[in-house]
Amino acid sequence: MNTFGNIFRLTTFGESHAPALGGVIDGLPPGSVFSLEAVASMLARRAPGTSMLTTQRKEPDRVEFLSGLMTYDPVTGDLSALTQESDTVISLGTPVGFVIRNSDARSKDYNDLRHICRPSHADYAWNCRFGIRDWRGGGRSSGRETVSRVVGGAFAFQSLAAMGISIDTRISSIAGYDEPSDSDIARIINNARMNCDSVGGFVSCSVSGLFPGVGDPVFGKLEQMLSGAILSIGAVKGIEFGMGFEGCRRFGSEVSDRFDTDDEGTPVCPENYSGGIQGGISNGMPVTFSIAVKPTPTIARPLKCIDDKGEKVEYTPVGRHDPCILLRILPVIEAMAAMTVYDAVLMRYALPPKVR
Repeated sequence: MNTFGNIFRLTTFGESHAPALGGVIDGLPPGSVFSLEAVASMLARRAPGTSMLTTQRKEPDRVEFLSGLMTYDPVTGDLSALTQESDTVISLGTPVGFVIRNSDARSKDYNDLRHICRPSHADYAWNCRFGIRDWRGGGRSSGRETVSRVVGGAFAFQSLAAMGISIDTRISSIAGYDEPSDSDIARIINNARMNCDSVGGFVSCSVSGLFPGVGDPVFGKLEQMLSGAILSIGAVKGIEFGMGFEGCRRFGSEVSDRFDTDDEGTPVCPENYSGGIQGGISNGMPVTFSIAVKPTPTIARPLKCIDDKGEKVEYTPVGRHDPCILLRILPVIEAMAAMTVYDAVLMRYALPPKVR
């Protein structure tokens, strides 16, 4: 599937080494005002080649909008055509089409992979599913695919901000080192790079300001929606909410999410063991969850592989790869969380059809 969401929907296209990637956003209410500079800022956080700690593939990731938006003057209310200099725009209620062109793809680096299936990659499974694949940089299974998600997420992010809802992420653990500082993160990643290796870790995410009553019971639970969204990111291997797996090892008396009231008389759960969701529905507390992110599977060492005939081979990767995915996955997680929460809010307040 290449479409995500229910009312707010994102359809994406493109491969790692195709001329471009892009997407179509549908479901933005007409008359919503957005900043394209904020979209560019979120893309810049995910962009490759911006740090020695990430892949040295250099992509400007400049997004070109094709439809669904017009330049908006908030003072006069005047509308005009989009230009490269446009910042404040307004949605027309029609599909928002966009492309991000690839400019630094080096497909020749992957010529040796035409017939090789790398360990911990999608190559073998993709062949089993489709019988054909784009071996250049992993094709559509590449992490580069997430650039379109960040564009969609940037619009959802701004829509939520207008409601007072914010989303924050941080690296909570890397290579088994908990609560690392920026210097710890740089040191660990640099050491992995020098050793021709890679590292993974955990990301903590918090959705603050979400009002109670969002999410549906049984098969539309909010944590179910968030889990599906986050687990659709290729590098993610697990997710836990609130007290998580560690809390499940404790007695019920130790993790009882007691109710209290704040100064305004609003019900609150001070410990928030449930992570802001009870019975699949938000309870007004911050929605908190932790995401497990695997080490980059491509490392500059000889790897035991098979070819597309099932024969055992050994391959030493070349090319440009992240020694750690954690740094660039933060805006992707925020994007998927934002689109999910915004979609859930829209579904919560969608008006049912009139009964005739």
